[in-house]
Amino acid sequence: MKNQKLMIIIGLTLLGLILRIIFLTVMKANWPGWESPTIDALYHHLWAKQIADGNILGGGPYFRAPFYPYFLGLIYSIFGANFTLVYLFQHIIGVLAVPLVFMISRNYFPPAAAIIAALLTAVNGILIYFESQLLLDFLTVILFLVFIYFLTTAQKSGKSRFFLFAGLIAGLFAIARPNILAVMPLVCIWIFMIVPDIKVKIKNSLLLIIGTLIFVLPVTLRNIVVGDDAVLIASQGGINFYIGNNERADGYTALLPGFGHTWQYSDADYEAASNLGKKPGTIKPSEVSSYYYNKSAKYILSSPGHFIKLLIKKFYLFWNRYEISNNNNIYFLTNYIGLSFYPLFLFAVISPLGLIGSVLCFFKGRRFWIFPILIFGYMATVIMFFITARFRLPLAPVLSIMAAYAIYEIYRAIANKRYRYSVVLLVSVLIAVVFTWTNFYGHHDSSTAMANYSLGNMFLKKGDYNSARQQYQTASEQAPCVPNAHLNLGVIAFYESDTAAARYEFENEIEYCGPSAKAYNNLSMLARLKGDYNRAYAIADTAISYFPNFKEGFINRITAAFALADTNVIETAVSGFVDTFPEDIAARYYLGRFLVLTGKPLKAEKEFRYVALSSDKDIVSEYDLSEIYSAALPYGYNPEKIRGKSFYHLGLLSVEKGEIDSALYNFKQAVNFLPDDPDARHNLALAYDQKGKYQPALAEFSRAIELDSTNAIYYYNYALSLGKTGNYPMAVEMLTKALSLDPEFDQAKNVLQALRAQLNK
Repeated sequence: MKNQKLMIIIGLTLLGLILRIIFLTVMKANWPGWESPTIDALYHHLWAKQIADGNILGGGPYFRAPFYPYFLGLIYSIFGANFTLVYLFQHIIGVLAVPLVFMISRNYFPPAAAIIAALLTAVNGILIYFESQLLLDFLTVILFLVFIYFLTTAQKSGKSRFFLFAGLIAGLFAIARPNILAVMPLVCIWIFMIVPDIKVKIKNSLLLIIGTLIFVLPVTLRNIVVGDDAVLIASQGGINFYIGNNERADGYTALLPGFGHTWQYSDADYEAASNLGKKPGTIKPSEVSSYYYNKSAKYILSSPGHFIKLLIKKFYLFWNRYEISNNNNIYFLTNYIGLSFYPLFLFAVISPLGLIGSVLCFFKGRRFWIFPILIFGYMATVIMFFITARFRLPLAPVLSIMAAYAIYEIYRAIANKRYRYSVVLLVSVLIAVVFTWTNFYGHHDSSTAMANYSLGNMFLKKGDYNSARQQYQTASEQAPCVPNAHLNLGVIAFYESDTAAARYEFENEIEYCGPSAKAYNNLSMLARLKGDYNRAYAIADTAISYFPNFKEGFINRITAAFALADTNVIETAVSGFVDTFPEDIAARYYLGRFLVLTGKPLKAEKEFRYVALSSDKDIVSEYDLSEIYSAALPYGYNPEKIRGKSFYHLGLLSVEKGEIDSALYNFKQAVNFLPDDPDARHNLALAYDQKGKYQPALAEFSRAIELDSTNAIYYYNYALSLGKTGNYPMAVEMLTKALSLDPEFDQAKNVLQALRAQLNK
């Protein structure tokens, strides 16, 4: 019999693994975003790459709990950023939920119930789906199950060491998702209820707490020492709490009021700093978090009735069968790849039955109470924020255990002819089904507009403009306003050199969705490229008036001001940027440019050095995904380019002072940050030439010409270096090319004449 059960659980585990491999294979073949992570997945990917590249500790306090990015970073460091291997590892880890569910169930329930629970876990499509994402949630599933296994084993065996093991797992869970810490006091209460001896109660509780702190405290210490901020694990708590608890919250949409669907961390920082009477970028992440916790507290105290209604709604949403997406649309993705038949609907089964099973545990004895305590305790930590499918995911296998127990109880009641009890159970299940299957708040959204928009972004990143355009147009047809859909249609038109169509789409973005920082900024950019610098300045100014924390607007306004060549206008634009963001590297870079313009090279050098030597961005600033996306655009804001330009200007200042060694260093650094900047390459070549290093000079001249073959100066200086190496025929060729580009280039004429005379001799 024992061997038979073992074979059943092995079979169920293999079934789960086969379903996962099928999902992985089909998704890789059919999903355009396979290697294009977005939003939270992109954040984890970038963080993991930093870790794999050797930036182990990072900078600043952790904005998000770090366990998953370090797990991902470990894989990247060994195998590279291979998404197939990552997802395969995640599926192998994820399928361990099947035997874990069986073992936990066998500690408390009959074998039949354990097998049913394991089966429900093996085929649960939502577990499989999240194992195929660069998201931390699959880890919380396994950690939660191991945590429960140690707790139930500790209770069953009476051995205290298992409480320590449970604490260690809780600590790992906490540095993946900190809300487990709020459940720990309830677990300690359960320990006090099931253990008769007071000393043993205290001992077991302390072991649990000590185990938890073993992993939590090093993270806290790192945040204090490296991040210079007293953050327990992660600093995002206050922002997320406010998202879920404010006057405009709907309980499931991750919107920061006032900043729309495309809000970034910088928006939160700006609002917090402004209301605290400080400059944006000068306050600590813990201060931002505290600001939003306090803001939510004011809302709760001033509108208790509204808050209670919102809490009730979130309770309803938590137990509802519908899977609420907040990255990729779960239903859209599975339908797109042809696996819509995967049991994503399973929550419709385990939710009502799991509810009943959880309540039944209260009648089974105190040792069984651990299940409802963990289920309802964890649920409380979620509904205090906002509801998404991934936030409730850790409870899916636990609810499968409870659902299996409910099924077993109903079967046993009917088999034993306990008809009254059977009716009570069946009616209870029916009520639970009605409660969990209804769409009382109308959140079962059948529109795929945002999903089409997200898919369009994936195609856009790949350079597949036709497919991207089709998805954006489909999205726009489904809803009057799909934020940034018309904006990106304009970007595609710009890439295709259709500036009229680009302008039309940017204007549509504003017409259909209201003021848009990026739309205004792009309209400003179009005006600047057309040579209408006054209009470009005015439109950028409009963007800033609507969105005073939009850095790209400041940069575009400054760029237009420099084009106008009006010192007063430039000073106004630069001072506005610096006054708003005094520590921002872009603001300080343009201040340096202005100081050069006004004949203050020493002060300019100080500003350029501040930017060039600024530490690498920490992962908090990386959460500003707008910077990441715009960095990929030829006209977008890229902090690394700003650093490269600062090195470039430091090199120019070094040349003016006759410090060639310093110039050589700075131009090398500029090229590292700006490998495709022909001016940086050209000046690096000149510095090499001045040092008598002609071969690297010639290589850089050649690369500069590859990048920009229309600059006569490049050919002229290339010819001079060629002459110094004795390659006169090629020097003549380069000088001839220079004159073909600029027939009035007198210096080139003179050198060419002299060189030809020398060759004739």
